[in-house]
Amino acid sequence: MIALLMLATVGVAAQDKPDFSGRWVLATPQQSDTDIPLVLSVRQTLVGTPVHGEPMEPFFRDITIERQFETGTHSENHRIGMQGGTVSGLRADGSPNGPTAHYAVRWDGDALIFESGNYSGQRPETGVWTERREIWSLDADGRLRVAITTRSSGNGSRAITLMYRRP
Repeated sequence: MIALLMLATVGVAAQDKPDFSGRWVLATPQQSDTDIPLVLSVRQTLVGTPVHGEPMEPFFRDITIERQFETGTHSENHRIGMQGGTVSGLRADGSPNGPTAHYAVRWDGDALIFESGNYSGQRPETGVWTERREIWSLDADGRLRVAITTRSSGNGSRAITLMYRRP
């Protein structure tokens, strides 16, 4: 009984952020676009007790996404609230010795935002570069809305909004 009460408490406290866990099917199929996942399988990890056992506000720590495309499946795991990147080193003049990459996964209100990009110049959006931003949210009918914006030095920009429903 106590365990059930604790689980219910954790679930209620974590409801300030949406749980995207489950299987989602593309509601409006696009015209033969192989870059669009037809099915998303999502699992969010809820953390409510730290290692030392003292009480804490429950939060979603990780999100695992399996994207099923026409051509195959791609799996990814992200730590929510994490940002980082890579730098391949510097030349003697201080310029980058190869591409630099960055990524972040963070909440903005009830939306989960995934950002990533890379560039070969000395700062973002210089040299050869690409940027990608995904915004995940739930609409009033409980559908998953995924707004994707991609930009690059070679291909300009593209924005698309995909709607997914539970099967």
